[in-house]
Amino acid sequence: MKLKTVHLTNFKRFTNLKIEDIPKSTKLVVLTGPNGSGKSSLFEAFNFWMNWAKSRINFDPEYHSKGSETIDKNWNEAFQKIKLEFHDHEGNNIPQSNDRKEFYIRSAYRHEADFTSNGIQNTDSILIDSRRPLNLLQSEHRVSDNYQRIIGKAVDVLFNSKEAKKKSGEDISDELIGKVREAVLKVFDNLTLNGPGNPTENGTFRFSKGSSDGFHYKNLSGGEKAAFDLLLDFVVKREAFNDTIFCIDEPELHMHTRLQARLLEVIFELIPDNCQLWLTTHSIGMARKAAELKAKNDNEVQFIDFHGIDFDDSKTLAPSLPDRDYWKKIFDTALDDLAQLIVPENIVFCEGRRIGDSGKKPSFDSEIYTKIFGVEFPNTEFVPLGGANQVDIDGDTFKLLLARIAPGVKAWKIFDRDDRNETEIEEIRSSGGVVLPRRDIESYLWDDQVIEQLCADHGNPEVAEQIISNKKTFLASLSTRGKPVDDVKAISGQLYNEVKAGLKLTQAGNNPEAFAIENLAPIIKRTKVYCELKKIIFAPVL
Repeated sequence: MKLKTVHLTNFKRFTNLKIEDIPKSTKLVVLTGPNGSGKSSLFEAFNFWMNWAKSRINFDPEYHSKGSETIDKNWNEAFQKIKLEFHDHEGNNIPQSNDRKEFYIRSAYRHEADFTSNGIQNTDSILIDSRRPLNLLQSEHRVSDNYQRIIGKAVDVLFNSKEAKKKSGEDISDELIGKVREAVLKVFDNLTLNGPGNPTENGTFRFSKGSSDGFHYKNLSGGEKAAFDLLLDFVVKREAFNDTIFCIDEPELHMHTRLQARLLEVIFELIPDNCQLWLTTHSIGMARKAAELKAKNDNEVQFIDFHGIDFDDSKTLAPSLPDRDYWKKIFDTALDDLAQLIVPENIVFCEGRRIGDSGKKPSFDSEIYTKIFGVEFPNTEFVPLGGANQVDIDGDTFKLLLARIAPGVKAWKIFDRDDRNETEIEEIRSSGGVVLPRRDIESYLWDDQVIEQLCADHGNPEVAEQIISNKKTFLASLSTRGKPVDDVKAISGQLYNEVKAGLKLTQAGNNPEAFAIENLAPIIKRTKVYCELKKIIFAPVL
């Protein structure tokens, strides 16, 4: 089961929210945003939809409706405001049934501090899942419920299975809890799940750690319990919920950053192939691990960002890339004022009006570089220092300062080629700097490949040939103006007008610089130009 689109109207936090363009290949969706931004409200919409699908009426007008002026009169009216489309069928056109399994949702209130069993209890069908909370305000007690399901499965295997006679008790135990034990060990290096003990006498999950053996579940730390709960639940439910969208509200609760990352990695491995996992978070650890997973499995991981979105207005969102701006918002949310103390891994000093100076273009070069490399190199900061001389002189000063106050930071300078000869270029390189092989960054922004891709993106690939031809004419005419014939920056205004006219673009930027930042820089990564630039600019760390 894979979600394709979501459309909510006057439901809880949202006036009119659309989430679109979720690829079918998506296995993990990460919802990020500060407290109160609407992440849990989205999950509540999924939960309300699932209650309707299971014919479990639970409608609170003051809880589920957007506001007093939009309060719905009944649960069916509220349901009509939740439109879900899956990649295999439209969500609202389904028969109601107690064993629907489109969603399996874990709320943020899932801490079960202690439990002990003194008897084997009857459990209902795993798909009916009658103990699931009716809304995400209610507490969950999944650990004890899953304990009883494991015990019930053990009894069934022991007494009703033809294979039981061929297996020892240890074999049966390993079949039932072996996957849970393996998952726990991947998250905690020294915590071992022993087993369920005797369910009729002080039964509970027993663990070993260090020299302690067979200790009670209640002695786990808060973080260990939180992680164990989710891992156990996934292993127990994944076989039955094999065509499902799993949702976890803030899986990082009670855990430190490194543990959060390990947990997400293990859960990602446990997701059945035909399922999705949606999670809400404002955790740096979770977000970073998700970004790592995306780097390895690009089409399987998507980010949807709720930072700075006013859902009182109509909004349409789609998956976005975790670029530099995204990480700034994550750090601001997670660390508040401490976010300003986070130092990037790399600092690249470049040309452009330095921050704080007056002028219309405070940092064109740095904005361009950040747009181009922000996704692959989110821990790199491009800092404009002014003209080439200022970059040369001040760059060395700042590098020395950084070596003292942030010794782990790698810093270097980047220059346009301009009219430098080979001797001048070698001097810069010998001091650890980088020189663009072409005259300036505009030479890359207006590269023929970029123009071709831009025209293709706007559905007019045939226009590219004429624009490129005119570009050659414009460059050739520069000599009559006393300018170098490779000075693309000098003709960027003409190219900007050519593109706007040829593609019939409106509201694409008031000048060539604004157009380049929003329209050309994002395209570069999809061309061979990206590899050329990356090889040059990041030579000091590649």
